[in-house]
Amino acid sequence: MKKILLISFEYPVGEKYCGGVGQIVELSRETFRNLGHEVYVLMSSEFQKKYPVRVLMPDGTLKKYPTFSAFQKALPLNGFDYVIQHFVNWVKELKKIRKKTKIVYHFHSLLRREKESGFKTVNRFLINQESMIKIAHKVVCPSRFEHDNFMRYFPEHSDKAMLIENTIQVYPPQQEDMGRIKKELLINKEDIVSIYVGRLEKIKGAEILIEHLPGLLSKYSNKKVIIVGKVLERRLFYKLKILLKRFPRQLFHYKYLKKETLFQYYYLSDIFVNPSLSESFSLATHESAYCETALLLNPLPAFDKFEASAVFFEELDEKGDKFVKSYEKLLGNRNRIRELARRARKIAKKELKLSSFHDKLSKIIEF
Repeated sequence: MKKILLISFEYPVGEKYCGGVGQIVELSRETFRNLGHEVYVLMSSEFQKKYPVRVLMPDGTLKKYPTFSAFQKALPLNGFDYVIQHFVNWVKELKKIRKKTKIVYHFHSLLRREKESGFKTVNRFLINQESMIKIAHKVVCPSRFEHDNFMRYFPEHSDKAMLIENTIQVYPPQQEDMGRIKKELLINKEDIVSIYVGRLEKIKGAEILIEHLPGLLSKYSNKKVIIVGKVLERRLFYKLKILLKRFPRQLFHYKYLKKETLFQYYYLSDIFVNPSLSESFSLATHESAYCETALLLNPLPAFDKFEASAVFFEELDEKGDKFVKSYEKLLGNRNRIRELARRARKIAKKELKLSSFHDKLSKIIEF
């Protein structure tokens, strides 16, 4: 049995929205626990020791420490056999223990992709990421796309790279729950339901979606849109708030849904919308595809697998005209929606069946 520490800025604890990173950390914890290991999860998005941290203990209890230093006194980092880092904090502390403790870094190129796309990126994050890669014994790439990016950005560390493609956890349809949701949202047979899942911020393409909802909802009275996710940008929050009041029977927003419940929303939706400007895998896209929804996607390399089973809009233009035209192609063709949905589910099911996530992850602790 090994003592393992997972570090992340997020984790699905309580009634709170959690993105893809936290969900993968949860799957990793379950995998290691099923193998009989002692697993801790350190949750912190801070870079200074004076701030409080939370730790999910092996028995499932959540413990709070007033500072990172207090956590270290109770559970010294060098007391772990493996530390798997999903963020870019505590680099100096991890560097001190690398001779005794094996360090694994879970790589995401989002920081660099944001910078290349013209978004403001905190240089400290990029510097810390480079340092994490240098001190790590192994680097996990969560998709082929990210593996290619790692080789492009950090060729000098290519020997550290391990490809462990992300996977999804699925839940079956619950007719009673779906019926209740349809009743609450007044969904009829004639309605076309779209769903967006993810943080509401510019890099996720939320701005394009919110900008064009008034025109789409006004033009298609049988269209309903469900948005699930935390709003990170105040400007988008106010725009969404206005739209929710304007279209109370067509537009719905949930900051958080339990995973089992979220899947019921997937199952009753017709179209999954992902206008994201940057994705390495996108758990939500794969989840919705598994639940047989038609996909409306930005043509990103991470979505190449869905080439024949989705509607792609060309690169987002400032006005978003191409996004709207692609969206309307689906809204006006129910047969097209059903056909694409079947194709998407077939791909998602095949990928889930062939997934080696748990087997490959278990090999991390063998080096």
